[in-house]
Amino acid sequence: MLPDRDGQVRIRANVAGEVEIRAQKGQVIAPGQILAIIEGDQEIESLSVRKASEVLEIMVEDGCEVPEGTTLLVVREIEE
Repeated sequence: MLPDRDGQVRIRANVAGEVEIRAQKGQVIAPGQILAIIEGDQEIESLSVRKASEVLEIMVEDGCEVPEGTTLLVVREIEE
């Protein structure tokens, strides 16, 4: 997950499954803090950030089913 020229990162699902969103719009997320969990048929994926980031947008509803590759959240890395 690399930031674009505006420092924004699109967090995408790497597996298909049910999404649990653990962040809120405007929230500052610490490195390693879980943003979302996807529970698929055969695996569970936890998504986090490598750098401190602010949640700009949540693209899906908590509890919905998503296909692989779906953009779940948009965050902006915070300069430290």
